Amino acid sequence: MQNASGLSFVIKEMIKHLANLLFVNGLFIFLVRKTTKSGTGYNIKLIGQPTNYFKYGAAIIGLSFAVIAILIVMVFTQNVMILIAAVLISLGTARQIFASALDVVTTNLNAFVSSWAATLLLLAKNRPMASTTDWSSIVTRLEMIIVSRRLENNLPPKLEGVTPESQQILLDYLDEHKWELECQQAITDDDSSCHAFFQYVTKKIREKLEIYDELEDQQERSGGVNAVILIALGTLVWLIS
Repeated sequence: MQNASGLSFVIKEMIKHLANLLFVNGLFIFLVRKTTKSGTGYNIKLIGQPTNYFKYGAAIIGLSFAVIAILIVMVFTQNVMILIAAVLISLGTARQIFASALDVVTTNLNAFVSSWAATLLLLAKNRPMASTTDWSSIVTRLEMIIVSRRLENNLPPKLEGVTPESQQILLDYLDEHKWELECQQAITDDDSSCHAFFQYVTKKIREKLEIYDELEDQQERSGGVNAVILIALGTLVWLIS
């Protein structure tokens, strides 16, 4: 029952995303407003679902569209060539829908990783350089990860303007939001505590990036040229008929 509930939630979020894409693309003025929204927001419940749910959900939506589209064409015509065209176009469109449905997950994953990477970077920069931990080296490694993975420096609004003198604000934020990372350890101003938390979060970020890479690969293989070829073949068959 819990598995079905999780998958249903994923499918609902994907359908909302697809509907939003259609609405935004249809009304260009709203697209402009959309791009001005902050990239720090993410749906933690969505990205916390098992990776397979994302693939199953996108596949269900794509195949459902293809089946419904083919059935509708069958109702109105018995022409074999048109039916073949409908199948090809529907399958091509279904592949594109599959890729677009996954986009809601990759977008949320990117926002999640970007936000926590920026938060870790702030933590490292605000630590005393004269300590048992080489925080300057950690800052360099974090900046390399952010640049190499093309992440955005999306610092949560609550942490804007935090300095070493207001470090407690950052520590309170970490303690309040550590549940997002399934972290149980206490977070204090002690250097060993901050370093342990840094290592834990870095591991979580790498895990989420692996999922992101896997889903992005699925998007590239399902959409793009492959989908266009099927749609083009279907259109050609329809024109010949």
